[in-house]
Formats: sequence, C-alpha cells, structure tokens
Amino acid sequence: MSGFAAAWLALREPYDHAARSPALADRFAAALGKAPHLLDLGCGTGSNLRYLAPRIPDAPQRWRCIDHDPALLEAARTALQDWSNGRGWPSCGDGDYLRLARPGGDILVRFAARDLARGLAESDGIAGLSASALLDLTSAAWLDAFAARCRGTPLLMALSFDGRLLFEPAAPEDGEICRRFIAHQRTDKGFGPALGPDAATHLAEGLAMAGSAVRLERSDWRLGPPDGALLRATLTTIVAAAGEVAQDPCLGHWATLRRQQLAAGEFRLTVGHVDLLALPG
Repeated sequence: MSGFAAAWLALREPYDHAARSPALADRFAAALGKAPHLLDLGCGTGSNLRYLAPRIPDAPQRWRCIDHDPALLEAARTALQDWSNGRGWPSCGDGDYLRLARPGGDILVRFAARDLARGLAESDGIAGLSASALLDLTSAAWLDAFAARCRGTPLLMALSFDGRLLFEPAAPEDGEICRRFIAHQRTDKGFGPALGPDAATHLAEGLAMAGSAVRLERSDWRLGPPDGALLRATLTTIVAAAGEVAQDPCLGHWATLRRQQLAAGEFRLTVGHVDLLALPG
C-alpha cells in the first residue's frame, strides 16, 4: 500500500502544484516572519514542502513533516534529497533529520511518524501550519478541535476536494456516479465520519468565528487526453469508490463507456478542489 501511495503521490504532484493558488501561497509565506518553523501535516512524500519552501524569502527554514506511514516518510526523505540535489543544494542527515543547503538559508527538516487522528501535533513555537489533500478525510469533531488549536497561527490547507466532478462528454449516469463517490468520501477515513466535500468550508467557518481572516480559492484539476496516466488513475479511483457504495449495471456501463473514451482520447475530467488560507485577524 505504501508503494502504491508513493507512486500515486508522485503522479499527482505536478498537477497539484499547477492547480494550487499561488496568491494564497505567497500570502501565507509573507505572514510567516523571519526564519520560520513550519508544521506539515500528512506530509506524504514532501510535495507541500517542495511547493512552499521556494516561496519563503531567503532565510533559514525549519519544517516538521508528519505522516502516519513510516514508509512514506522514508520516501519523503529520498524525494526531498533528490529535489534539493537537482537544484544544486547539497543535502545531508540521517534518522529523522535532513538538512538541505539552500543558498540564503538552510532548510532543516525533521520527520515524525504520528497518527493525526489520535491527536493533533504539537504546535508550540510554530510560525505556520500547512497540509495538502488532507481536510476531506477528516471529521467535523477533528476540524473543530483543529480550528481551536491553531487559532492565531497562519494556516494554508491546499487541494481539498469540494464535491465537483465534471465528466466530458456527459453521460446519463454521471450524477449517480458522483453521488456514490461523494457518499464514499463521507465514510470514516480514520478520523470519524469524514466531511468530504464540506470539510474546507466547515473549517473556514470555524476559523472565521475564531477571528481569523479566511480566504478560499479554487485549485481544480482539469484533465484531458495529454494527462492519460493521472486521468486513468483517477477514473480507477472513482470507479472503485462508487463500487464500494453499490455494484450494479449502472456502474458497469458507465465504467466501460469511460474507459473506451479514455482509450480513444475522448474523455475529460475536472476534479474540484479548494485552497484555504487563514491569517490571524
């Protein structure tokens, strides 16, 4: 499972980076202050760090990267070293520690294996909290506790699924497949009953009530024939999730049609995401 997850994360990373809101990322970076210490929740293979770190002004940075899967943390170490070396920044470290020698200020990374569903990470002394593709897995209770915990700290949560799936060309079964996929999104992913597409707005409302200035911007994937590998993987994910809700001729017919269209270069898909920025009010 970890190997599959690392391959999936590598496949989606360039699309994630292209979809994200640069304006929100830059505002987040500007709010961090000098030599910031950041917390990356559900870090996977380090994609969020690779997107944000170059946007932070020249100064040392410290990152605490947390994930429940030790194999993904090891993959993150390798991916970050490869990324740093590819930029001409030497890297060194062992165990849970990695130093990336960026001109203008080193990036010091510490890795920690932790199940966020069992409790939020320590955030004392943290200048900013961030995550990517995490919120839609979480429950209302977890998000409420999270909003209370990070009050007064800059927060950037990227690429939360918001319930929008647009299939092109349209097919009669699209609405039912979307309904099933969202129903699957709302099942327990380890945090309690997930809010799925409502998670980002739920957190935004909680943070706004706590006095933060909150902004949401779309960060959609728009996939077509040139994006065959990710389009194929996403279609497989949608079919599998819908099938866990109900297996019937509706799903079978739709899946066959979409696979034929994909093979013929005639299938397009938009997956709706939102980025959330919250700054102290």
